[in-house]
Amino acid sequence: MKTIKDLKIKNKRVFLRCDFNVPIKNGRITDTTRIENAIPTIKAILSEKPKQIILASHLGRPKGYDEKLSLGIVAKKLSEIMHKEIYLHPLIEAPIEVNIDIVMLENLRFFEGEKKGSIAFAKQLAQHVDVYVDDAFGTAHRKDASVYALAKLLPNAVGLLIQKELENVHLNHPKPIVAIFGAAKIHDKLPLFKKLLDKVDKLILGGGVVFTFLKAGGIEVGKSLVEEEMVETAKQLLKKYSSKIVFPVDFVGTTPAKLKKLDSLSTLEKKQSIRTVSVENISKSIACYDVGPKTVKLFSAVINSSKTVVWNGPLGMFEVKPFDKSTKQLANYISKHNKKCIVCGGDTVASTSGVLKSGKLVHISTGGGASLELLAGNKLPAVEVLK
Repeated sequence: MKTIKDLKIKNKRVFLRCDFNVPIKNGRITDTTRIENAIPTIKAILSEKPKQIILASHLGRPKGYDEKLSLGIVAKKLSEIMHKEIYLHPLIEAPIEVNIDIVMLENLRFFEGEKKGSIAFAKQLAQHVDVYVDDAFGTAHRKDASVYALAKLLPNAVGLLIQKELENVHLNHPKPIVAIFGAAKIHDKLPLFKKLLDKVDKLILGGGVVFTFLKAGGIEVGKSLVEEEMVETAKQLLKKYSSKIVFPVDFVGTTPAKLKKLDSLSTLEKKQSIRTVSVENISKSIACYDVGPKTVKLFSAVINSSKTVVWNGPLGMFEVKPFDKSTKQLANYISKHNKKCIVCGGDTVASTSGVLKSGKLVHISTGGGASLELLAGNKLPAVEVLK
């Protein structure tokens, strides 16, 4: 693949596909990581003296125009961080006539041609630019128009972020390798799950997916999340991979009714409502939302015997306290014991934020699905098209 240095950028209009799919709550960006990750590539392109940079991304899953998912909020935040004016161009089909260094196109998923991988839509995007740079690792496993079709129409290169991801997200790290898999459900990740099991030494299971496996093993799970249609598949996986999968031994939970009003309860009422139970003693009335303290010790011991940890998905419902506790405790253990760790997926990054920080030993990936595809040994369409 060509890099930015290999492209002739001077006085050219550069299309830079980023991943600005940031979390937004009550009209505010709650985590700017993906915006900050795009800045090194933006600066590298600016240093080559382009005529203009056209930034593009998706945000959320809109069905047509949705004001709440406009990239205006991202343009404003990026402008604040970089101390540069950024113009939001709302109509992709209209020419860009402003004389500003950096322009941001409106949310690409407002236009149905994006998800369809439309060549016609890609040609509309291409009218604005001379060269193409892809730095959206989070969508590299897809064939959306802006990451696949458009790359075929223009001289192209890979951005610094994707380069960094490809250097780190793989299973050629020191062994033994332990994977932490904390998905809510398994049906859409089953092929990747199997490949991961074949490649790692141990797989720690957390998140909602645990209860489908427990039910497959004949264990009472109460009102915890279960994919009934996947129970038979889970039985087959248990037979084949029982020596590799490490299960929780205790859980923290409450009744679904009390979960709904948890925020309104006093500290004492919360304490009384939340129970820690062993895996053999989950009552029919409660749902489990996190793993318990004995499980954290067990998982820590498994990680202690490893040299590399690959983490995708939190151990519990981290959005609701105190069900974020085990995830943060395990992240703290990894950090304190200087383990090589690859953190994949938005929820994993959010749930370990402030504990696991990117550095020499920790790589925080910007991709969830893309990371899993790479780890499973699969090719990423948006990367292959740049070769």
